[in-house]
Amino acid sequence: MVQTSTLRNPALAVAGLLAWAAVGLELWMRPVVASTFLADPAAATALVRALHLLFGVLQLVFLCLRLSPQARLAVAALLVLDALLLVASYRYNSAAALLVVPMVEFAYLLGVPALAAVFVAVNLALLGVVLAFRGMDAPYTHVGLHASLQLFAILLVRSMQSAERARAALAQTHAELLATRGLLSEAARGQERLRLSRELHDVAGHKLTALRLNLAALGHNRRLDVTETVALCSRLTEELLDDLRGVVHQLRLHDGLELGPTLARMASPFPRPEVHLEVEAETRVRTFEQADAILRAFQEGLTNAARHGEANHLWARLYRCDGHLVLELRDDGHGIDADTPPGHGLGGMRERLHAVGGALAFGPAEGGGFLLRASVPV
Repeated sequence: MVQTSTLRNPALAVAGLLAWAAVGLELWMRPVVASTFLADPAAATALVRALHLLFGVLQLVFLCLRLSPQARLAVAALLVLDALLLVASYRYNSAAALLVVPMVEFAYLLGVPALAAVFVAVNLALLGVVLAFRGMDAPYTHVGLHASLQLFAILLVRSMQSAERARAALAQTHAELLATRGLLSEAARGQERLRLSRELHDVAGHKLTALRLNLAALGHNRRLDVTETVALCSRLTEELLDDLRGVVHQLRLHDGLELGPTLARMASPFPRPEVHLEVEAETRVRTFEQADAILRAFQEGLTNAARHGEANHLWARLYRCDGHLVLELRDDGHGIDADTPPGHGLGGMRERLHAVGGALAFGPAEGGGFLLRASVPV
């Protein structure tokens, strides 16, 4: 299955509607000239106008409804049949140009071998209709012209698909780099915690030792100046408290790994779906392995929503619940059946989470779309 449809390309949809309107000008401005398929001019006029309206309605179905790939294939096949009936029903018409519209859909929905077979079949059917009912002087030239228009549309769509896949791959790679940068940043924070802990040991150890020695000397040596010794001990105590406050403040700044900013950076390169991110307070994790598992789960969920679900929106929430850090992703895409086995991406995500004591759950979301919930213990 492909990643997108004409629903994602308004320019192509508008071009198709303009072609439909242009063909309609010759149908509605004057009575049509009946072909041998339907000799009665009045009946031919009524039929072709009904077929023309039906073609427009089917185009609007593509624009207004979110259809499954199978339904889109069925609608595209109906468009082909409609256009061929228009070609057969009256003479001196340009209705064959409408075949470009379903061919664009086929280009999005089918692989190259199937698309080639459909292209050949449609144009052979067009040639048969022209030879049987139109009585044209140059039928092969007529069919060849429209076939070339269809081929141009197909190549344009395939080029757009290739560009979109490249853009999606680039966005995914960018997201991976952002995740890695976030983990490296947290690694630097971990090194800072280690430095602060050593500083705490050195500072506190040195001043506590000096304080203990002075107090011991005061207790054993009565000739010492008590006032001066107590003042010294008081100053050491104040300095030690100041040092401890500073180190504790720095340690709190580096307490665990903060994932919210990294999640936001990972979502920013994706033009679709639009990510609505909610990060609650106290959502730090303790280890890099847990951070990596959550970040990779977010990346995989975002990629699946864009590539397979064709979602327009993704709602992401990071929160704590019952001793676990939970990442919940919900999109408005196609979703999957509850019985669908997980693919390689979801399987790898589950293994990564299990390795750090976490869990993964996924399935259809209430109201449509896909729901994914990843959790790690904190």
